[in-house]
Amino acid sequence: MKNEHASSTAPLLLGMAAGAALGAAGVMATNTSQRQMRRTARKLAKGAEHAVSQLDKMVDDFVERRMDG
Repeated sequence: MKNEHASSTAPLLLGMAAGAALGAAGVMATNTSQRQMRRTARKLAKGAEHAVSQLDKMVDDFVERRMDG
């Protein structure tokens, strides 16, 4: 029962992390050059892609365990 609650909050936490990252990027945009901003945007995109990949893996594992159990 505890795992169901934890997995239902994962998207919320992911959204909060993404919002915080975008907020930090917005603050940085006012203080950095265009080149630095592009570099930061690429890093954020790569991090978001990694987070979504991990979330997808968690969902797949959860579904697989539910199907086996």
